[in-house]
Amino acid sequence: MALKIKNPPGSEPVSLVEAKNYLRITDNDDDALISSLVTAIRQKAETWTRRSFITQTWTLWLDSIPEGAMFSIPLPLLQSVTHIKSYDSVNTVSTLDPDKYFVDGASIPGRIALNDAWPTGLRRINSIEIEFVAGFGDASSVPETIKQGILQWIKLLFANKSKLYESDESTSGLLELNRVPIPPTVMVLWEPYRVFKI
Repeated sequence: MALKIKNPPGSEPVSLVEAKNYLRITDNDDDALISSLVTAIRQKAETWTRRSFITQTWTLWLDSIPEGAMFSIPLPLLQSVTHIKSYDSVNTVSTLDPDKYFVDGASIPGRIALNDAWPTGLRRINSIEIEFVAGFGDASSVPETIKQGILQWIKLLFANKSKLYESDESTSGLLELNRVPIPPTVMVLWEPYRVFKI
């Protein structure tokens, strides 16, 4: 299986303005850094949860048709399937008629089931190409707990530079928190959205 992004998200779940408000920053000196942190943390969150947040388009390549002729589509929520193509042993491409398959976007992960016989005589590798659209939608559709996790992690990464913690907030554990793969408080917020492999 190979997975390749075609159209990345057009925005982030947390805007630059939202991040700056959370960090209590009014100048523009760190705009590039803050925007970069938002993107990096969102990418980490999507990888860890195995989800797409903002609407994006992906191409999934499979070597063969799964047993039971049921495709599991990664990176929920599955919004739509753009096309399914097959490649035969001489690399001739055929596009499957959408009436020939059923798309289940309600399940997590999403699924595709064929209503007819799958093509035969396919090449040995990357013989099935599925282009799909996934994500919660726009930024307003992304769950608030995911956004709060992104904001909290930005604050942790930014705290040593900007002294964002108030005098009554402990900074003694910052070094340790910035050494863990995901800060525990952030992980708690994202955990309900994590998709586990079956």
